[in-house]
Amino acid sequence: MTINPDDIVTIELDCAGWRAPYVRDITRHQLAELLLQLDDMAADAEEQAPDDAQKWPSADEAYTGAPNIDAELDWLNRTANASYEGLDRDWYLRNAAALDRVALGESTTEHACPDEADATAVLLLDLDHASRDYNPRAYVRQQYALWASSK
Repeated sequence: MTINPDDIVTIELDCAGWRAPYVRDITRHQLAELLLQLDDMAADAEEQAPDDAQKWPSADEAYTGAPNIDAELDWLNRTANASYEGLDRDWYLRNAAALDRVALGESTTEHACPDEADATAVLLLDLDHASRDYNPRAYVRQQYALWASSK
């Protein structure tokens, strides 16, 4: 059986967040070229580690100007106890950042628990639908720095 590169095939691409699938008729030759391009793009993405230190701020950079950690923990507890409608993303971000700071030893009243900080950071990744390939606590620092700079 021979395959004619000029035969027409229908492709359908559908990604989360798209209103409708992308459907097109292309030749087998065009499909082969498209697949090679996608393969090259995947290889390039693998070479660019998502944990690139260039894009992740250090803890000192991320938490510069942040409230006193013990005051922040108090606010988080009060807000969680008073919220009857659920907590928003800002609360989860601030909670993850506070636990990161506690794990780094900033609190004088709370004991460092890196596992809890890691788990809460992963929760934020999931809440944001971010890649699990990211370093979770570095992601928290990046998001906190962005959030703090927009306030």
